Amino acid sequence: MAFTAISKFEVRNNMEDEVREAFRNRPHLVDDAEGFKGLNVLNPRENPAEFWLITHWETEQDFHHWHRHHRSEAHKGIPKGLKLVKRSFELRFFDHITS
Repeated sequence: MAFTAISKFEVRNNMEDEVREAFRNRPHLVDDAEGFKGLNVLNPRENPAEFWLITHWETEQDFHHWHRHHRSEAHKGIPKGLKLVKRSFELRFFDHITS
């Protein structure tokens, strides 16, 4: 069974366009991580300041290894000055049943 991690955050200082552009031009560092299967970034129409990142992994252990050892490298493209709504960050884990 595959593993999916979904994180959500909300931008507080009107930098939504910069965040979208940063994801479009991301450095793709996670793409070579062991067990990484894919990334989707979603932005709900009813709240354009909110972003959802859906990452798919072969195993939960693969995700946790990347998160512990390489996450900061992948976050180097975060726009300077970005502020998040307090307590808006959420990270949840899912078993991937089917696509």
